[in-house]
Amino acid sequence: MRSLRLATTFAAVVLAGVVPVVAAPSASAETRRDRQWYLKTLDVAAAHKITQGSGVVVAVLDTGVGKHPDLDGQVVDGVSLAAGEGTSLTDNDGHGSSMAGLIVAKGGNADHLLGIAPKAKVLSVRTGAGRTGMGKTNIPEGIRWAVDHGAKVINISAGGKLEDGGPEAVKYALDHDVVVIAGSGNVEQFPAGSGVIQPASIPGVVAVSAHDRDGNVWSGAIGGPEVVLSAPGVAIPAVSAAGGGRVVGYYESTNGTSNSTAIVSGAAALIRAKYPDLPAKDVIQRLISTADEAGAPGRDPQYGYGRLNLVKALTADVAPVAANPLLQSARSSGQAASAAPEAGEDSLGPALRLAAIAGGAVCLLLVVVLVLVLALRRRRA
Repeated sequence: MRSLRLATTFAAVVLAGVVPVVAAPSASAETRRDRQWYLKTLDVAAAHKITQGSGVVVAVLDTGVGKHPDLDGQVVDGVSLAAGEGTSLTDNDGHGSSMAGLIVAKGGNADHLLGIAPKAKVLSVRTGAGRTGMGKTNIPEGIRWAVDHGAKVINISAGGKLEDGGPEAVKYALDHDVVVIAGSGNVEQFPAGSGVIQPASIPGVVAVSAHDRDGNVWSGAIGGPEVVLSAPGVAIPAVSAAGGGRVVGYYESTNGTSNSTAIVSGAAALIRAKYPDLPAKDVIQRLISTADEAGAPGRDPQYGYGRLNLVKALTADVAPVAANPLLQSARSSGQAASAAPEAGEDSLGPALRLAAIAGGAVCLLLVVVLVLVLALRRRRA
């Protein structure tokens, strides 16, 4: 779910199997780090003084993760659930590698990219060989596999219409204290009116939309009532890793809810590193309760609860919640429905039922008294 605008300044892999080198910096005065405008918007420098994500594993369910200097040592070999040959470290499309870079790229000098959580690790779960045909069943299977292999955050910058098993897989993750974050989808890839794609639309998932440098919602993002957060997703540079005949270097500018999803996953990794004992439900609560209000008041279809505020999510005093806040509204409506009487059932509320019982008792007592009075009169007569 990523749209490329420019793909320049690449370097070729010299020999197969050799760790690739990055292209020389461009002659422009603007560095690649400068192009990561969202680092300043989110004040990532301040966030990194608090934590950089050490000890947290983020599963990336995508096209695999290839080799790139900015990802060296950052990626854990997971599993390939895609048809055909390849491992989780095979990326013939490039999408999964780019998402991994947004989350855990190591940084370095100004011409290397810096991830939101550079001390975290990405667990690569290859759910498809390309952005099309990601596998209607592979994503649910990938969620379960990631949960069982140590992921604390699951990033899904892909999706569509899943087969049966999506809601159950998400519930499995939530029940095992794992935060699931997915993109709302791009209008370029999905028909108009299709709504937020799965798994982002599944209750309990942090569904992410995209905004630009000015904080305006990206016109290419799919909106809907399931959107939870908005994050930077426009004009985002990304790594171009080895695989699929690509040269190794960088995409200078990409657009998509894929990008914003990966950025929120990085934010979740920082929260989990700062608060290692914090349950997933409270990680989600931190993300949504500290978001900057945008769009219509409250939760709206474009921004959800608002724009990601990374530093506030790490530092604010947020009270714990009893349940996943993304499930509370659904549970409330479900409870209301179950409490509503069916046709033929007693429709009185508890207070009315109590009053009715009391009234009946009083009537019965009056009848008994009247019977006794009449009986006494007859005896006297």
